[in-house]
Amino acid sequence: QSSAEGKESDTNVWGELGSEALRQGNHQVVEMSYQRTKDFDRLSFLYLLTGDTEKLKKMLKISNMRKDIMSRYHNALLLGDAAERIAVLEESGNMPLAYISAKLHGLEEHAERIQVAIETNGGSVEGLMDKVDTSTKKAGCLLQPPTPIVRSDNWPTLPIEKHTLEDLEAAAAEAEHSGEEEYHDAIPAHAAPE
Repeated sequence: QSSAEGKESDTNVWGELGSEALRQGNHQVVEMSYQRTKDFDRLSFLYLLTGDTEKLKKMLKISNMRKDIMSRYHNALLLGDAAERIAVLEESGNMPLAYISAKLHGLEEHAERIQVAIETNGGSVEGLMDKVDTSTKKAGCLLQPPTPIVRSDNWPTLPIEKHTLEDLEAAAAEAEHSGEEEYHDAIPAHAAPE
């Protein structure tokens, strides 16, 4: 077995372990599984669900170090960090969208800087805000991550009784024995075999 096959096998095992742990509500094992498989998007979403904003901020730093622009924007979106989203849009060359975002979120300093950059490159911000419906109240609201209701180690689970094979055999024998008694009690005395 080559080293690459071993790593792929390990990744599959960790992936299966993470899926089963998620199904059972053990998010600490899920976290370890996602870390081992380097599944950063799912790890960020897990931190969002568990309300661990500190680790979500670390994920933003990690995506910045990895130079993963989509993961960086995704984490900024999950954190509700408008300034970081605008910076990502700027760095990716989406200047008009960065300008609109800055204006909608009231970050005028960013908007002015972006406007200068757009105009320096021969563009114009005229008409950009016309493309956005600002007539409704929700037009410029900042997206914030939901506040978790319960912050705990693991999700609650129902207790399950564990049975041994001996317990099951004893229960089966008891059920069989009580069934025979009911049979004998149901036969009238004058009809009972001698």
